[in-house]
Amino acid sequence: MEINKSDLRLDYFLDKERPLYQHPKHFRFNTDTKLLANFCTIRKGERILDIGCNNGALLYACDQYDVKELVGVEVFDEACLVARYNVEHFFKHPTKIVCCRVQEYQDEPFDVIVSNPPYFKVDATHPDISMDPRQNGRVEVHLTLEELIRNASRLLKSNGRFYFVHRPNRFNDICKVLYKYHFQIQSMQVAYDQNVAKSLLIEARKESGCDCKILQPYFIK
Repeated sequence: MEINKSDLRLDYFLDKERPLYQHPKHFRFNTDTKLLANFCTIRKGERILDIGCNNGALLYACDQYDVKELVGVEVFDEACLVARYNVEHFFKHPTKIVCCRVQEYQDEPFDVIVSNPPYFKVDATHPDISMDPRQNGRVEVHLTLEELIRNASRLLKSNGRFYFVHRPNRFNDICKVLYKYHFQIQSMQVAYDQNVAKSLLIEARKESGCDCKILQPYFIK
């Protein structure tokens, strides 16, 4: 499969210094992607994995730091093509995009894992909704919350950091599954849209006894 460059649109991620190609019919970066990119802390020499990297936006945000290697795992072929196209044109550090289910991915443990995963349970999704490429990025068809956290634990170093964004109404589920797979929440921030809690940003550490820090709320403009 080859990418049709005429199908792509050039947008800007975070600022006008960081252009990024996107496919209009696929899941594109959004406010949650930008919130997570700004929430993550990346250190020199680290290896970073993005679970469900889509077009590579979060990896692109990490690429601004002096990292050792960036890896994106994405289940959809066309999204991988767009991500690889972005890597070829814009990235500075060694980066590979792997097309497979993260449940099947094998690698050496990473220092950091990031993810903007599907939020909605399949049984909570209206049956008449068409599961097009964009909707597949929102519903847990290929990756459930438990599968996300279990594989993050499997692929992360001890005391490694896992950054992800999710929906506040899933908080009880998130805590239960994090603890099951040996994570502790180190920091958390709630993003509000018109005084309604919209997004939950979480930094979790694997096999760590850290305290939990609740950051000041973020108000989406």
